Amino acid sequence: MTVTKPSLKSVKDVSIGYKLKLSYFVASIIPIGIMTYIWFNYFAEDQGKGVASIVIAILLVLTLTLSVLGLMMSNKAATESISTLQKLNVRMDSLLDLTKNFREGFYVDVLLDSIANSATKILNAEASSILLYDEQGNLRFEYVTGVSSAEIKGKVVTPGEGITGWAALEGKPVMVNDVSKDPRFSGKYDSESGFNTKSILCVPLVIEGKNIGIIEVINKLGNEPFYEQDQKILYSLADHAALSIQRSKNHESSHSDFIQITEIILTAMDYHIPEKKGHARRVARYSVKLAKSLGLNDEEQKRIYFGALLHDIGLLKYSQDDYWGLKKFELHPTLGFEMMKAVSMWQPMAQFVLCHHERYDGGGYPRGISGQEIPLGARIIAVAEVFDVLISARSYKPAVGFSDAMAEIKNSSGSYFDPHVVDMFIASFKKEDVVE
Repeated sequence: MTVTKPSLKSVKDVSIGYKLKLSYFVASIIPIGIMTYIWFNYFAEDQGKGVASIVIAILLVLTLTLSVLGLMMSNKAATESISTLQKLNVRMDSLLDLTKNFREGFYVDVLLDSIANSATKILNAEASSILLYDEQGNLRFEYVTGVSSAEIKGKVVTPGEGITGWAALEGKPVMVNDVSKDPRFSGKYDSESGFNTKSILCVPLVIEGKNIGIIEVINKLGNEPFYEQDQKILYSLADHAALSIQRSKNHESSHSDFIQITEIILTAMDYHIPEKKGHARRVARYSVKLAKSLGLNDEEQKRIYFGALLHDIGLLKYSQDDYWGLKKFELHPTLGFEMMKAVSMWQPMAQFVLCHHERYDGGGYPRGISGQEIPLGARIIAVAEVFDVLISARSYKPAVGFSDAMAEIKNSSGSYFDPHVVDMFIASFKKEDVVE
């Protein structure tokens, strides 16, 4: 026999607003109607004939007035409560979706990006940070969102230093809505980065009783304070995040040589062609999101992720002058393929590197193949790469806005790009998915 589990319904599903208003009608409007009926049928004609009638009339008027006021106040309170419950319901639904994405993450770089941006979004904050303990026992800013993220990422906080360090040392959450009045606030990183911290909420990242770092959100938007509810939500987010981070680190440890070699190459690429700094990581991030939206499994997502990270590896064969020559530039997919196919751990991604400049209509390079002949991973990376080139300030062409970039991708459907991949990209990507 199949047992159906009770589901948790939303505020809208249970029609709480309708039920509350119906109860107010029964409790207030009906009694008012009855009193009005009694007044007009039994006392109106005799209202001037005695003190008793006058007293009853006054009582009825007072009762009517109080009932109306009570109804108005109750209705206002109910409306505010419903609005609050609806917002909470949306936040909890978002939290459930986000923590599911954390569990599906497999690479720490992608995972930290997802966690930090999720915390910023769900708690309506200006910025967020994830700090993890390094080998020296200090907290290091591993991922930072916000306008000054580049200046802060990689810097170190010693346990006990500032509000963040205090939360780490004590292993306790901290919520401060005016840091200028808290003696623990140092302002060190504000002065270095130009960021202005007003309020902060920190929660330890704990796995099996061990503190592995801190997640923090800074400056609630709209000059609003952080509330106890915000702390509870961030606590729940931190629980799932800590488990996912540890799992991803364990995965990386078991593939440490592969990860380290990839990181070395990415660093070399960033310095070799400064105009493309961070491009490979952003393309990888977009490619994984798109692959996930298309329903590809974890193993396929991993191949696409590393293929996207290394899609421009062939450019390392060029000098700076060669990079800007179009004909030589068109050789880089083939050069990258030749570099990767000889390395066993890169062989599954080599075809993505070779084909990421092929066009769906057959007009691409280096082989001029079309349609389904192009590996799906390469079709995904092609969309992600062009999108990043369009919106990135670090590019060989002026950046365009998110809407214009999406329009250009859509206009190239069927010519440059696989229509199905484009449709999924348009449907699943939002402005907040853009990686800084």
